[in-house]
Amino acid sequence: MNPAYAYLYDEFLNDRRYEREISRLEAELAQRGINGRVARTALFRHAKDQAQDLVRGGAKNLVLVGDDRTVEKLMWFLPELDVTIGFVPLTKTSKIANWLGIPIGLASVDTIGARFVETLDVGRFGDRYFLTEAILPATDATLDVEGRFRIQPAAGGSIRIQNLSSTGNCKDGKLEASVIVEGQKSRWSMNKKPIPETRLLLTHGSISSTQPVDAIVDGQVLNGFSFKIEAVPAKLRFITGRRGKEGLR
Repeated sequence: MNPAYAYLYDEFLNDRRYEREISRLEAELAQRGINGRVARTALFRHAKDQAQDLVRGGAKNLVLVGDDRTVEKLMWFLPELDVTIGFVPLTKTSKIANWLGIPIGLASVDTIGARFVETLDVGRFGDRYFLTEAILPATDATLDVEGRFRIQPAAGGSIRIQNLSSTGNCKDGKLEASVIVEGQKSRWSMNKKPIPETRLLLTHGSISSTQPVDAIVDGQVLNGFSFKIEAVPAKLRFITGRRGKEGLR
């Protein structure tokens, strides 16, 4: 067992249908000499204590095993740990893995073993860190951009603040904000398509509303009247599969 590595398994992996894949994963990690202590989250409200215990035990690399929601549910505290984060996605698809150049399934062990580490920005929404995005759907809230100007979406519009995405640059010390208006129904379809109205970069700002609003931050719902927003540069060390010119922007 390698004390520099620790693994935090999502609770959904307790399902018996994942037993074979977990066994294969652990055998592959052991063969490469990067197996380590394992913690299984039963309730994510205790995950921070589990992660801190693994780090205190000597782990320098904390590998999350699960899916995108695993990463998102834990991101609120991960940037505060003195540890490098890894990710083994065990579902068929993963946007986060795709953006970070990490293969799906057992092939991701190659990435963990190679240990190519990039330092990523994270966002902060209120008192919560986020890796991917914060969304306020169908909101009348106002976005203040660095105290320079304020933007409010038209009726039915949304506000999206992105850090890591297919187009977002999570290494420039900035967040990308989009104010999106509700689309119109085309004559060929009953579906409404969102139309980007405004897209801009910011280092800090705030959301405010006269009524409580819901914000979906890395998939987790926050509710309130106002939230501070900021980019937190170079806050998270992450094992990725990208190198050189193929690296994250």
